[in-house]
Amino acid sequence: MENLLSVIGYIGTGLVIGAYVPQIWHLWTEHCSAGISERAYALWALASALFLGHSITIGDAVFMVTQLVNVVALAIILVLARRFRNQICAAHAHQLHAESTSVRGQASNDQPKRSR
Repeated sequence: MENLLSVIGYIGTGLVIGAYVPQIWHLWTEHCSAGISERAYALWALASALFLGHSITIGDAVFMVTQLVNVVALAIILVLARRFRNQICAAHAHQLHAESTSVRGQASNDQPKRSR
């Protein structure tokens, strides 16, 4: 049973890796930091480092590997986000433009109509 639980834990670690790959890939290939909160990622990295220390203390191998993956991935994201700070790819620029146009159009529709 313990082996099954470890396998489940390592599968979860694989999912964690899979979740970070698109973010890291986008930062690396597009040099786009749109939507990245450096403060939030830094706090997340700190929490993962503390969890890593705890997992080492209790000797939980699955937890250690998962937290090590978190710390490394978050460090990569933070370095790339800082390196490409205030840079935005075409897709995010288009999305932001479309959203701002929509908001402006909506705001003009909210204006009371003047009668003549």
